[in-house]
Amino acid sequence: MIHVVTAGNRNLYRRELAMMYAQRAAMFIDQLGWPLQRDAAGGEVDAGDDDEAVYFLVLEAGGELAASCRIRPTADWSLLRGPAAHLAPGASLSGPEEVWELSRLLLGLPSLRPLGRISPGELRLALLEEACERGISRLVGLAEGLMEAILLRSGLVIDKLGQTLPFGASLAFGFEVDTSLHAIEVLREKLGMARARRLRLPGVDVEGDVRPHELEELLGAAARLEPHDLQALMSALRRAADEEN
Repeated sequence: MIHVVTAGNRNLYRRELAMMYAQRAAMFIDQLGWPLQRDAAGGEVDAGDDDEAVYFLVLEAGGELAASCRIRPTADWSLLRGPAAHLAPGASLSGPEEVWELSRLLLGLPSLRPLGRISPGELRLALLEEACERGISRLVGLAEGLMEAILLRSGLVIDKLGQTLPFGASLAFGFEVDTSLHAIEVLREKLGMARARRLRLPGVDVEGDVRPHELEELLGAAARLEPHDLQALMSALRRAADEEN
């Protein structure tokens, strides 16, 4: 499943987000040479990693991070309004429309390695579905120059916002993604999927180390149970909780 992480459930993903920041530093700072900053732990974190950010995380069976990206409203801040503004000259990124920015699309390390149970196409579909549900009118993004051909073949409908130009030590370009219902249906048909498998864990106060990948496995196993077996499982869990309390 594709984990959707917001301010409401972020406390469950401390370990996974730390892995994401470390992978972002390795890719965008060390490999691509983008002019970004490291935090005290050495991860790549910027002003967009705040409560407005929504992350998409793909976890392997052992809990390792296989892929990630971030979307965030552009009304008050974005890369394409700040350090990468030259990559989207004249693009309107604020106003009455709901405009969000897609950034840090990272398909694991090394780049573009297989994602296991989740394909890159399903991750892209999850982005479009989330954008549609949130009423996002426009989804803009920033990508490394060599990604252009990959994005054009990805099933997304992409319009470039400007030329491919230097950004730090490499090249990058701004783009806009079609988030219409038609674009979603076209991608669903291309992938042969009714919907992307998104998981939005509820935000709860917990003690100790939560492992979202284990919760994903538990929920997946429960979904495969027959109704009477699922009722038995729920009864057992309630008894265990009562005994623990």
